[in-house]
Amino acid sequence: MDDFLNTEEEDFGWSDENELVTQYENMMRNQQSVFFDVDDYQELYFYYMNFYADVYFISSELLAKGRAVLHAALAQYPNAEILQLLQTYHLYIENRITRVMLLERLEKLPPPKLEQEHFLHVLAHIYRQIGEPNKAFSLFSNLLENTDLEEDRVILYYEIMMLYEMAENAHQVLECCQNILKTGTVTHEVLFGEMYEYFFLKPIALPVFELLTKQYTFSMYAWLYLGKTYADIMLFDESVQALNYAVAISNHPMPLILLGRILAIADKPLEAFDCLQEALQRDPAQVGLYTEMGELLYSLDDTQRAMHFFTLAIDANNNDINALLGMALALSSLERYDDSIAYIMRAKKIDALSLEAWLLLADDYIEVNRDNEAVEIFQQLAKQYPKDVDIWLSYSNYYAMVEDFEQACTVAKQGLAILQGNPYLLYRIANYCFLGGDISQGITYLRLAIHTNSHYITFFVDYDENVMQIPEVAEIIHLLKGE
Repeated sequence: MDDFLNTEEEDFGWSDENELVTQYENMMRNQQSVFFDVDDYQELYFYYMNFYADVYFISSELLAKGRAVLHAALAQYPNAEILQLLQTYHLYIENRITRVMLLERLEKLPPPKLEQEHFLHVLAHIYRQIGEPNKAFSLFSNLLENTDLEEDRVILYYEIMMLYEMAENAHQVLECCQNILKTGTVTHEVLFGEMYEYFFLKPIALPVFELLTKQYTFSMYAWLYLGKTYADIMLFDESVQALNYAVAISNHPMPLILLGRILAIADKPLEAFDCLQEALQRDPAQVGLYTEMGELLYSLDDTQRAMHFFTLAIDANNNDINALLGMALALSSLERYDDSIAYIMRAKKIDALSLEAWLLLADDYIEVNRDNEAVEIFQQLAKQYPKDVDIWLSYSNYYAMVEDFEQACTVAKQGLAILQGNPYLLYRIANYCFLGGDISQGITYLRLAIHTNSHYITFFVDYDENVMQIPEVAEIIHLLKGE
């Protein structure tokens, strides 16, 4: 590396971040001589440390990479103030200095000049990251007062907005939002979408989007993201109402698509289908909806129409694995097992590890008396995905179907040994015990399942409604329901 510090080496003028990272890693791996300036090293550090993330976890590997970047950078530019600042910050996040020590070192920094905008911005961001919002706000506000470039002002408004989010001040967040939009450089679609991502499941999300719909009553995106925010916290009626506003004020298909999906979650498949159909009419290019429409029709037992939409989806995209498996499920329900297996095989060519495909294939093999192949699939899946409860339920259910209830219990208990306390497996073992005539063991597992999670009692009853004919079971369930 004799020429490492040779600044006459070619500066590639990296076209993007990925190229910069690739060249740096090649240099470190191959001992190459490549020129990086201070800005390059900063960008590399920010990349590895995910510096501008809101809340993040940095692995020990990335911490080491960030440390290596700073080591190389300071060896070349020992007097670069920005690198010294990042070095101090890095010592803190590696727990090599305390928060108090970090604050003391930051306070001892020479007062930066206003023309050092980037340094001030990074310093303010560090203050925000370590939970010093007042110091961060002072720096960001000072920068904002002395910045004329709209692009820079937008970035600063975003930073200040994040500080107001920390303080849960929805009205000030709205003011920042208004200031960003006034610059004319950011659209409602982009800004509200970014705000939704940033505020996702945070306490401030709902009041912010409620304020946005009052301020921007005719903004489809304001209502759209309010609807999504309601749905995120399971307020489906309110979500539907907000999305209906979005549908009413815009011809864009997205509110209808989202409304359809919310209605599907709310167990209203027919209304959901109508929404997706209208969205498709608004934008025929939304061919990805065919699969969802087929799934909704299948849930309504309209199998023939469901198959029509699955066919449309496959014609539009023959790699649509969900459409292929949807068609397989529909065909299987019509007892066309060989045709179903053919579609599953097509799906497996696209994704050989698709768990759904393998489970459907096992079910079809059972129906066509290829039991040994079905059991082999279950055994392999249980080895490969031992913590997937659906595999253990399907695997054990096979033995219940052939009335080997003792083996059904054995398999379910194998799953329970891995997924300890899983209520689904506890209820299912109780089912198998009752089906096999072992009432005493069945009661034991039923009580244990109820103690673990009483809300899943319908899972137990729906599997075999005849259990209600067992007096002890009926008594337990009536007591549970308070009857």
